Amino acid sequence: MKIAYCSLLLPEEKKLAERAKGRLSGVSLHKFTSAVIHGLDANLEEPVKLFNIINTLNYPKFPDLVFKTEKWSHTAGADDWHIGYVNLIGIKYITQEEGLYKKLSRWVKSQNGEECMVIVHHIYFPAMRAACRLKRKYPNQVKICLITGDMNGKYGLKPQHKPNLKQRLLKIVENSIDKMVKSFDCFVFATKYMAEAFGVEDKPSTVLECSYIDPPYMNQAQQTAPEGDEKIIFYAGALRDEYGIGHLLNAFSLIEDPSYRLWLAGGGNAEEKIKEYAAKDPRVEFLGFVTPQEVFRRQNLATVLISPRTSERAFVKYSFASKTMDSLASGKPYVAHKLPCDPPEYENYIQYAADESDAALRDKIVEVCELPLEQRMEIGRKARHFILTEKNPEAMCKRVLDMFSHMF
Repeated sequence: MKIAYCSLLLPEEKKLAERAKGRLSGVSLHKFTSAVIHGLDANLEEPVKLFNIINTLNYPKFPDLVFKTEKWSHTAGADDWHIGYVNLIGIKYITQEEGLYKKLSRWVKSQNGEECMVIVHHIYFPAMRAACRLKRKYPNQVKICLITGDMNGKYGLKPQHKPNLKQRLLKIVENSIDKMVKSFDCFVFATKYMAEAFGVEDKPSTVLECSYIDPPYMNQAQQTAPEGDEKIIFYAGALRDEYGIGHLLNAFSLIEDPSYRLWLAGGGNAEEKIKEYAAKDPRVEFLGFVTPQEVFRRQNLATVLISPRTSERAFVKYSFASKTMDSLASGKPYVAHKLPCDPPEYENYIQYAADESDAALRDKIVEVCELPLEQRMEIGRKARHFILTEKNPEAMCKRVLDMFSHMF
């Protein structure tokens, strides 16, 4: 069995975040994809073949009008492709699909009839279309697998914007994606509930909520920062009301101690609310979008990391917050609410609030921040050990390869 992987990696050497004229999305997806690829490589005799789309903001928000097709290697001995495309809305999808399909088709043809598994990571329209076309061309040789932690429609996160022509077109794309899902042969989902929601519970699937490897810029020597008088609560990610940002601001406002600080990094529909709180309370700092390297630096300075997401919205059941794994791996205490998507083994490592009220979140923040430094460090050490030993890519991806073996 040969394995190809259709990815949306954001290569460090391209300096995409620094060059973009807006917030570059897909950073969390890049981290998870990198971990899965690492895990597959570790369990295989040869590296996975990558067909990568460097998916950025549309021109002119990103300065490159054309991305060239180019060879690259994600690891020693790998022979991979970056798929070229024209970076204009509409034309982008067409050229990405066509470029990916042609490269995949040539790769399958070169395998001389050997069985091929083509993995598509994320419900990304051009990649899914290319994979489905490939399966139709080689029905006896190719199987296709979808890895996703996201869903559309009532199971997904609703758009932030008011309906317009662009949103209506995106809705058509989403409906097409939901139909294409049925053509895939197997699945890797973030939660056990996703198979039924997609209507594919009769097909092979496995659950891989996330996986983690240390980023290349991580310096182990910086894992803990000097203790100061300030108690810093740090949130990095999408700043959306649906993710509980208003709840976090309300909870923080109940803390009267002037030594507490709240840092929020990212972008989204809650930005104006954050700015309003920051104008009234100098302890609140809105950082805007920052690079992954800056996120890591801020994590090292923080007292606790936090996710204020609550269970009231339907999408929470069908998604797993990647920040959970990143935060637990940071070596800092991680405060959050218990969600239906959380596997039970996380309970010993996440600092759960008693309930989802503002007061309960405040109480848990203060409780953890007021612990002695050594106790907080021990909480962080245990959580990091759990992630590195039990949620590492090598262990997690064995589930995926076991599923493939049974299928062939």
